[in-house]
Amino acid sequence: MSEFVLCCVSQTSIDSTCLEEIKTFLQSKNAVIKGTIDLTNSSNKAVDLVIDFPLNFETQKIKSDLTQLAAKHKIDMALMANDTSRTDKKLIVFDMDSTLIQHEVIDEMAMVHGIGDKVKLITERAMNGELNFDEALKERVSLLKGLKRESMDSIMRNLKVSPGVPELISAVKKQGYKTAIISGGFKYFAENFKTKLGMDYAFANDLEWDQNVLSGRVVGKIINAQEKARLLDELAQKEKISLQQIVAVGDGANDLPMLGKAGFGIAYHAKEKVSKEAKHQMSFGPMTTLLYFLGIPGNHDL
Repeated sequence: MSEFVLCCVSQTSIDSTCLEEIKTFLQSKNAVIKGTIDLTNSSNKAVDLVIDFPLNFETQKIKSDLTQLAAKHKIDMALMANDTSRTDKKLIVFDMDSTLIQHEVIDEMAMVHGIGDKVKLITERAMNGELNFDEALKERVSLLKGLKRESMDSIMRNLKVSPGVPELISAVKKQGYKTAIISGGFKYFAENFKTKLGMDYAFANDLEWDQNVLSGRVVGKIINAQEKARLLDELAQKEKISLQQIVAVGDGANDLPMLGKAGFGIAYHAKEKVSKEAKHQMSFGPMTTLLYFLGIPGNHDL
């Protein structure tokens, strides 16, 4: 047998009917339920099920079935080996747009510039993996030519972080984690959020300026899917940690290589394609859900 833990997190409370359905499903796969642990000091919003599985069980098939159960009950689940790898994490890396924050910044820039619908359509197709990321980025940035620098400040003031982000970052910093942004968005905004949230690293694309207006070009190497994964390696080396000690959170197709490379990769409120391919999904709760997945108990804001 092989020991695992299934962490289940709800925004309200996980009722006994839901738990029994999950247990019945696991037992139908010849799993042995060894125990139930409430991670929230009796509120029952986050529960660990400690499970023994047969050595030959099919992890991906079980995860697929659990995803359907999670959707039925609107709870988030993560199935993990019940060993020190769960808690031995040192770095959390976030995508920025629609992950760390609630917006696609390039769409916000386009709205201010009067070309919102045109750019938003390209963004949606790029995030679904339907378009070449580099070409889609260049095309959208070219349409932003002439946007004034002062507009960037105005856009930044109106951007909101995703629910639970400040609480999550505060909590993991107390645990000694480092945090980073690796974004296919823009450096101006990534650096601002790094400072605002007290994070350690920020990587994003740089825009070229012609005096105080955008030239319509990207400067330097584009941070695409492959570059995101490479930067993960770079951070691991810099922090002298293994990839298994990294958590990566993202929502788009260009995040998948990064999510796949990290020890714990999670698709956050992502498109179906991304959720299916990522190791783990977080589809219902705020970012603080991740604290329970990492084995950090307490009454975290849900």
